[in-house]
Amino acid sequence: MSDGATTTSEWRSTACILCSINCGVEVRTEARRIVRVRGDKSHPGSQGYTCEKALRLDHYQNARDRLTAPMRRRDDGTYEPVDWDTAIAEVAQRIAEVRDTHGGASIFYYGGGGQGNHLGGGYGRSLRTAARRAATSAIAVSQSTASNVPSARRRIGLVSRSRAFW
Repeated sequence: MSDGATTTSEWRSTACILCSINCGVEVRTEARRIVRVRGDKSHPGSQGYTCEKALRLDHYQNARDRLTAPMRRRDDGTYEPVDWDTAIAEVAQRIAEVRDTHGGASIFYYGGGGQGNHLGGGYGRSLRTAARRAATSAIAVSQSTASNVPSARRRIGLVSRSRAFW
């Protein structure tokens, strides 16, 4: 068995996540590169079928222009890489501003189609986590104690009278 640092002649079972079907594929690797892809005949759904996207998994994983960090738009329209904590904090702050200005019901997220965008549950969890981090920061700023978190959440608009938001 290879540790992934060298070429392996062994086929490894995995799944393609480039669309919602999640076809079973087998791959051979060399370091971080996927050097061969074929359909997994033992997969109950795809039964060995592979489309063009699955056959190009290495391209999506290792493309020269693939983003490897969150990008923030500068005032001049160019982009700069930022760390994940900064990106999450800034997005959470902007979502909180929308919530505070227009109400929680005005926030909507959507994910669909290929390229992994069918993982809406994961996006929803991420959005809720970001909002909680923003709320936690606001609670800390207002110097609320841990025993006062529910009322602090109400004060900053995370819980409405009719239903909880986030």
